[in-house]
Parts: sequence; C-alpha cells; structure tokens
Amino acid sequence: MFKVLISTFVFLTLVLLWSCTSDKRVDSKAVQEEIENRKIKKVTEAEIMAKVLEFGDSVATEAKQTLGKNLQNAMMEGGVQHAISFCNVNAMPIVDSLSKYHSVTIRRVSFKTRNPTDQPEDIERTLLEAYEFQWKDSIPLNDNVQRLNDDRYLFTKPIFVDNALCLACHGTSDNGLLKETDDFIKSEYPEDQATGYEIGDLRGMWSITIPRKTVIQSL
Repeated sequence: MFKVLISTFVFLTLVLLWSCTSDKRVDSKAVQEEIENRKIKKVTEAEIMAKVLEFGDSVATEAKQTLGKNLQNAMMEGGVQHAISFCNVNAMPIVDSLSKYHSVTIRRVSFKTRNPTDQPEDIERTLLEAYEFQWKDSIPLNDNVQRLNDDRYLFTKPIFVDNALCLACHGTSDNGLLKETDDFIKSEYPEDQATGYEIGDLRGMWSITIPRKTVIQSL
C-alpha cells in the first residue's frame, strides 16, 4: 500500500509539473481514471470466483445469441446448406472477435466434433467427462469455475440441443436431418461426428478462459 501511495504521489507531481509547463489543459477525468487504475483492489478469492461465474455466463450467453442470430439469418437467406457453409467460414471468426472484445478466450468443445479444432484439451476433457457422467445419470448440470493458475480462470457451461433448428444440422434422419443435408455436411466436414442428437441431449460445453486481471477490473 505504501508503494502505491508513493507511486500515486509521484504520478500527481509529474502531472502538475507538466500542466505548469504546457499550454495543453490537463484532463482531470483522465487523471482520476489513471489514479483508480493504479490502486490495488482488495478482493477475496470468493468474490473473484463469483465474478468469474457471472462474467463467464454473460460472455457465453452473448456468444450463443450472436452465433444463433447469424445462423438464423444465413438459413433465411439460403437454407440449411447455406447456413452450414456460413458456419464453416464465419463461426470461428465471430467467436474470436468476441474473445478479443472481452479479453478472454472462448471455445466450444465436444467429444463429437464437427470442426476437429473443437476437441477438448487437458482439463476441458475432464470437465466435459464430468458433465456427460452427470447428464447420463440425470443429475442437474451447473456452470463451473476452475482456477488454472495465478493469472487465469476457466469457466465452463454445458451446451444442450435445445431447439428444432439444431436438429436440421445435428439430428437424425427421423427428427430433421435430411439425407442431402447429411451428404453436404460430410463434404464440408469430412471428419464430422456431430449428428445423431435429439432435443435435450448434451452437445458439449462452453470453455472460456478468463484472465484474473480482466475479472478484477470488472469488480
């Protein structure tokens, strides 16, 4: 705390000296924001974990809504096959854009992938296995937070097949997946495994890595 006070004092002194020798006006709001940014926020680990849950859920919800809206628009423009091609080209850039905007890393992972890059890694695999175990035993699935190290947290949230629109690309021949659609999927994704689902099935999970700094700044 003593070092913070010294740092703030030095900063204010430099600002005052600069304002006295410069014709430019000092932006007092910017100065105050800089002072606040230099303060060390004293928060408990429980408060940080709670914020990770809240923040992670918000980001996952936004990502789902953004992808869903773009998918619906693509289907309205050119049907299911157009939507599949749209996802192939645009889904990852959309997620990457949201990752940069929120200063996090967003992934959708599954054991039955459409895009091979969505395979779970390390702790993601363990957490997804736990979700699948709970789902098969009809145990309610909840969002989860894991501290990865001193600098990062991992937020996970289960993804379910929750509407008929999903079945047009991920279902079966009995519930909405047409043969021509299935053939087209295989042409776009030769290693596709992401079909055979029904409403209510566990599809995978959101995996969002959140820097500790991002969490503390949002408190």
